Amino acid sequence: MRLRHIEVFHAVYTTGTVSSAAKRLNVSQPSISKVLHHAEDQLGYPLFDRVKGKLIPTNEAHVLFNEVHKVYRQMRTLQAKSRNLRGGRSGHVRLAVMPALGLNILPLAIASFRRQFPEITFDVQTRHYDDLVKSLNEHEDDIGLAFNPPPQEGIQEYDFGSGEFVCICNEGDFGKSDRKIQLEELEGKDVIGIKDSGPLAEILYSSLLDRGIELNSVVTVQTYYIAKNIVGYGGGVAIVDQVTALSEGPGNIMIREIDPPILYSVKGLYLENSPLSTACRNFLEFFKLTYENYMS
Repeated sequence: MRLRHIEVFHAVYTTGTVSSAAKRLNVSQPSISKVLHHAEDQLGYPLFDRVKGKLIPTNEAHVLFNEVHKVYRQMRTLQAKSRNLRGGRSGHVRLAVMPALGLNILPLAIASFRRQFPEITFDVQTRHYDDLVKSLNEHEDDIGLAFNPPPQEGIQEYDFGSGEFVCICNEGDFGKSDRKIQLEELEGKDVIGIKDSGPLAEILYSSLLDRGIELNSVVTVQTYYIAKNIVGYGGGVAIVDQVTALSEGPGNIMIREIDPPILYSVKGLYLENSPLSTACRNFLEFFKLTYENYMS
């Protein structure tokens, strides 16, 4: 039996008449009759007896229906899955994310996104920048979420927005809490340094180098979030991205803007020659809105 035979047979068997089957499948009655006759010719035996305008299933039809019903349900599931994929309502998204973006914003975005699209699943890997780009090129991940990525051949960018570095400290470290501070004011302070060679750190290091500033890094860590927690416990001051500064953590940390501001971008990355699924494209748009709302 062909798939069309199965669909028509199932409709006629469950409705009992050609007219009802035609209405269910939204086709004409002659079309139903033609397909049904063709199925019987292919099988070599009748599926229905015609009695007073009604179709009575034969014994063979009863036996076949159990198996046909299984196939029919699988067909309906496949059709629904196909529609969902086309509309981005199902699928799988593999993400590589730099640690700071994976702290609060990404969990918030995924949880909110899955409330709208519960059939979409995620695999999230936290990676530093070089590993993130490598995972994209090796097709281990679909999308990378990164701070200030430099242009890369074969990598397409999706702009989420921008941000700026801020100084996090404790009350009294820099006097009045409502004023911006300059980088020079960090000289002589106990600074929690970031041991990072990625694009975000390069912006900060370049600003310090251009102004001839040397900081006293009493502790060096690999992630901005650890630096923030050390500051929260009274261990010094640090310069971090706004995303990290706004995240939850210990203590009553003060966030001080820097004058002049040191800006960075936040972008989604994906392979130029690997088209994204509808689910991935939808998530990029959703993450952009989440980022904008989080930073506002």
